[in-house]
Amino acid sequence: MYGRAPEVGLLHLASIVLGHTMRNGRPLPLLEMVVGKKVHLSELIPIDLILRSSDQELIGAHKANLEHFSDGFPSADSVSDSKEPVDLSENGATLKLLLSGMHKQKFPTLSGLGSDQLLALAEAGEKYFVYGVMAACSEHIRAEGRLVKDGRTAIAYFAYAAKFGYLDVADAVAPFMVDLDTTYMKSRLTGYDTAFLAWMRYREQFVELSDALTSIPANVHVVAPRDGCTAWANYVAAMRVTLPMTVKGHLKMLRGASFDRLEGIFDAHYYVLRQTCRCRACCEMVSTWKAEVRKNLSATKPFSSFL
Repeated sequence: MYGRAPEVGLLHLASIVLGHTMRNGRPLPLLEMVVGKKVHLSELIPIDLILRSSDQELIGAHKANLEHFSDGFPSADSVSDSKEPVDLSENGATLKLLLSGMHKQKFPTLSGLGSDQLLALAEAGEKYFVYGVMAACSEHIRAEGRLVKDGRTAIAYFAYAAKFGYLDVADAVAPFMVDLDTTYMKSRLTGYDTAFLAWMRYREQFVELSDALTSIPANVHVVAPRDGCTAWANYVAAMRVTLPMTVKGHLKMLRGASFDRLEGIFDAHYYVLRQTCRCRACCEMVSTWKAEVRKNLSATKPFSSFL
């Protein structure tokens, strides 16, 4: 409608403001981009709206694109022509990415974004109903959630999921938060009491699992040591010395709903049986105990089932 701009989308036009912008207090020519590129004047799309970010960066935009690609901005006809910037609460980096998703161009890759910037973009997409950005961010966060390792990132993704209803994201990261302090979780989920209570019920599954690590389940005793064999008692004693002494310690070990750390402890003391067991019963009991704990861990329900 205004002429093609094959290499210059809104992201590259972001620093053009009424013919110039400022760098170190000096105006830049119209054709000099903040990214250092130069384009032909015929490739530029006329800017009819100036946005000002929370960090005071002036960003050129197009009313028609805002109307066409989102449901969160007013229609082009309802906005009066003005050279005065429109203040928005997002920072410049987030707004540039958001605007690049409101243009007829390939959306920039999200793989290089840190979790904070990704979430800021996702929040902006949800706020302004930029559906392409919403979809791209939710899919990327969903994929990242399956690989998350630290509790800080997990709770940030979880809070985003709880706020905007992405239950699959919440389910993916919830196992990595079972060892987090409940007071901290409540503070991060302020205003989302339903999600917090559901997380508490979800976490309780892992608290109950910790009981199985400090007491031998009755159904383990399918057989009993024979011929005065003491290997089983020695194995249990070694396990109890190695296992954490607190519920929080158990939760940290169960973090991620992974059996790997527990399996390492079960197997680390198996030498006790190999060296001292005079019957096969002890080995069978260890296998049954280990299998029972593994089964209970894999049977934990997803977070969303508690909503």
